[in-house]
Amino acid sequence: MIYPMAAMVLLTFAVAFTMLGARISAVKNRQVPLSYFKTYNLPADQLPERMVLAQRCYHNLLEIPPLFYVACLAAMAINATGTAMIVLAWLYVIARILQAIVHLNGNKVLWRMRAFLLSNLFLLAMWGLLVLAYTAV
Repeated sequence: MIYPMAAMVLLTFAVAFTMLGARISAVKNRQVPLSYFKTYNLPADQLPERMVLAQRCYHNLLEIPPLFYVACLAAMAINATGTAMIVLAWLYVIARILQAIVHLNGNKVLWRMRAFLLSNLFLLAMWGLLVLAYTAV
């Protein structure tokens, strides 16, 4: 379970660095004043799309994925790291990677929504397996 978690951490940092690059580029190209980052007080339609997409993608990785990390840690704690759990964890990671790729490259909303839905179904299945494993203990 540590490898899928590590992959999610790497994805989160990759998106964080993408966001940083988009922000630096926006400031260098005078699309956003540096002072914007003190309060983040500009309407989204006045910001470069690339920067907004990177920021939203990054924030998405801080919303539901904590439930993934908790599920992985719980699976390790109760020794519920069977093949099904590991496969579901990797499927979750793959779906989140696909969601991030879509989000950062063209942002086709329907495709992003599908990846999001799949990732959540995989995560829900992980939690279902956890509950079953815990009640069997």
